[in-house]
Amino acid sequence: MTKKKMDVLRTTMLLTIYQELADKTIEMLEKYNDDQLIASTLVAQGLRVYKSTLSDEEFKDMLKTIVNDAEKIKPFFDGKEKTIN
Repeated sequence: MTKKKMDVLRTTMLLTIYQELADKTIEMLEKYNDDQLIASTLVAQGLRVYKSTLSDEEFKDMLKTIVNDAEKIKPFFDGKEKTIN
């Protein structure tokens, strides 16, 4: 398989995973009605995956990247009415 084809497959998989997780997040937000609880749990789970798969140096670099790119993160909801972006 060519690199280009592998990149396309990986991008497709990323978009699929992203959408599945977004759908599950919306489901949980509607079910539990606690934005902070859901967000903190998702962040904790993501960090656990990184901690389990990256070296200590890579993990620290990932955390720095997250902090440095914080302004690029779009809100999940549009305004106070919680319209999904």
